[in-house]
Amino acid sequence: MQSSPLVELDAAILQATITMLVLVLCAALWVRTRRPWFGWWAVAWGLYLLRIGAIAAFLVTQHQPWLYWHQVITGWTALALLWAAIVFARAARWRPWLLAIAAFPLVWSWIAIYRLENFLLAAAPAVAFLSTATAVTGAMFLRYRRTHPSAGATVLGVTFILWAVHHLDYTILRARGVWNPWGYYLDILFTLAAGAGILLLINSELTEHLRTRSEELEHLSRRMVRQHEEERRRLSLALHDETAQVLAALKLQLGSVAERVDPSLRQRVERSLMLVDSSLTGIRNLTQALRPSLLDDLGLAPALRSLVAEFGAQHGGAVSIDIPEALPVVSEESEVVLYRALQEGLANVGRHAGAKAVWVSVAASGGVLQLIVRDDGRGFAENDLRRLEADGHVGLAGMRERAAAVAGSVTLSAAPGSGVTLKVAVPVLEDPVR
Repeated sequence: MQSSPLVELDAAILQATITMLVLVLCAALWVRTRRPWFGWWAVAWGLYLLRIGAIAAFLVTQHQPWLYWHQVITGWTALALLWAAIVFARAARWRPWLLAIAAFPLVWSWIAIYRLENFLLAAAPAVAFLSTATAVTGAMFLRYRRTHPSAGATVLGVTFILWAVHHLDYTILRARGVWNPWGYYLDILFTLAAGAGILLLINSELTEHLRTRSEELEHLSRRMVRQHEEERRRLSLALHDETAQVLAALKLQLGSVAERVDPSLRQRVERSLMLVDSSLTGIRNLTQALRPSLLDDLGLAPALRSLVAEFGAQHGGAVSIDIPEALPVVSEESEVVLYRALQEGLANVGRHAGAKAVWVSVAASGGVLQLIVRDDGRGFAENDLRRLEADGHVGLAGMRERAAAVAGSVTLSAAPGSGVTLKVAVPVLEDPVR
């Protein structure tokens, strides 16, 4: 059953409206990003819009030149879409001989409309050209999807393959008016699917860019943490090997002097010895804080136990630690993250909590090694905790920066009168040896 030209014209207007929206989308993306494939997509959809205009003019006037240009622009549209896919997939570079392919629609459309009277003979080469170009366009996106998994590439690949199959029905149905106006509506669906595929490609590209940037920032953070620890290690060694040794030598000299001076001066020399001892103690504490020798010499578990024991000796109260004998293997950076987190967490308990008991535990689960520090102190209200975090207090900023650098996490929970719970998790590299 054939439809009237008016119904077909209405369908063409709807198709032109949808095509205009996709054209505006691609043009806007090209203006914003200057990506060449967006520009070629804009050109292709612009040609597609001219194609619809040509067929609409033919429906109104029945003048054959409009039909001729409709056929020419249809072929050019298919080539423009194919070239946009090639540019996007970086599958080829421009070659002058490609212009010969673009000349085919001009030449054959003239032969088919003005020289041939057999419909099948006239239409078959044009349909084969159009269907082949569209199928290759789909194949380009499916090929791209193999190396760059993307929902957008999948949608575009499938859309153009199906569109290529749809072109084949021209000689059987659409040219005889049997498929009108439903052929237009199917073309509209393909146009909408292509627009959706382009949007999905943009989303995939943005996601990939964000992932790359996140990896770069994570690498930079890890490098900064490593450099920071190396600097602390260098300062610790310099203090231990140079300053502490000088003070130790000075102490020996003062001890020798104290044995030979008059009793009236011996008290001053002994006072000087006490000051040197105090300086040595301060340097030992500073070198331990800068870079714990236990962490380098004995490993993570003894270093954590040493921190807890030292905190208990300084602050009193009940302090317990639950840590298994065999810990899973984590990176050197992750060990530093856990050590610094416990160091900062215990320091915060001593400064702010007013706690009577502190519980420290380390456990591996779900591919992460988690440190938990919990106290029974005064705690924080939720609003106060947010304010402290925003103001950079309780050491959370440094903890989170260090943890993020090793793909770890830091969480803090608190309530008034119920203490504070700090949880720090880092990824595990290997399971512990049993």
